[in-house]
This record gives sequence, C-alpha cells and structure tokens, in this order.
Amino acid sequence: MLHHCTLCLLACTLFIASLHAQTKTFDSLSVAAFKQQVIPLVAGKEKQVQEMVDMIFSFGELGFQEIETSKYLTDILTKNGFSIEKGAAGIPTAWFAKWGSGSPVIALGSDIDCIPKASQKPGVAYKDPIVEGAPGHGEGHNSGQAVIIFAALAVKDSCRRIIYLVRWLSGPV
Repeated sequence: MLHHCTLCLLACTLFIASLHAQTKTFDSLSVAAFKQQVIPLVAGKEKQVQEMVDMIFSFGELGFQEIETSKYLTDILTKNGFSIEKGAAGIPTAWFAKWGSGSPVIALGSDIDCIPKASQKPGVAYKDPIVEGAPGHGEGHNSGQAVIIFAALAVKDSCRRIIYLVRWLSGPV
C-alpha cells in the first residue's frame, strides 16, 4: 500500500512540475510545503485505494466490455465533484471526467480493461487462476485506475486555489 501512496505523491509532485512549466516558478519551500500538505491526505486514503483496487479486480472485464468497472469509477468521480462525459470516441465504456475550468489543464488517463486468460487468485504470487482460461487482472492491471483516481482527488482537494481543470480519459486499450 505504501507503493500506492508513493505513486499518489509522485502524481502530485508532477502536478507542481506541470504548473511550473505552465505558469510560474515555485521555490523549494513552496514545493516542500505542498508535499507536507498532500502526504497526510494521501496516507489517509490507503484503505479506500485498496478497496478500489480489489473492486476493480473483482470485475475483470475485457476491453469494450467494462460496463461495471466504468459505472463504479464514474460514480466515485461524480460523488467527488467531477462531471462525466460517457461514450468518448464513440466507445460506450470510455469516458472523460472533468473538474474545474480554464488552464492549466492537468490530464490523467488509465485503461480499465482486464487481460484475456489472466484469471488469478488475489494475493497469490504464482500462477493460480480462479477459472482457468478466464480473463482477469492477474498482473496487477487493476491498480493503475485506483492510484490515478486517488491522485486526481488528492490534487483536487489540496490545490483548489491553483488548479483550473483536471481532465481524465479512460477506456479500453
């Protein structure tokens, strides 16, 4: 779980770097203060990140069939103030999520599908399918979405005064 928190903190740090490139220079004290503000916010979400990882794992939907995964993730984003545009690029399970307006734009993305023939019992470090030959998230393919969503929420919640737009694209790869 520490790995997920580190990734969220990295996403927040990347946000500061993108602001630096787009608007103004942040001194090292500002960046350090931002990190200190974000660390407890991210650390306080460990259980929720793990629950999301597990829920996405349980769906195990192939590309263009991620009905439950899409509904689950967009419901969470909607509850956190994001507007959702479903059917991106004409793909029923692809969507855009947006919070804020103007610029800079912070763009995030993740695929939400599982992999064919990757069924795997959770928590097992060797090949041990739940159903032989079935699709699944056997290689941890389900963790990216949770990490990115919680990074977006952490950035949104900690930077309300400086973020203008957070935009997310998700769908099958």
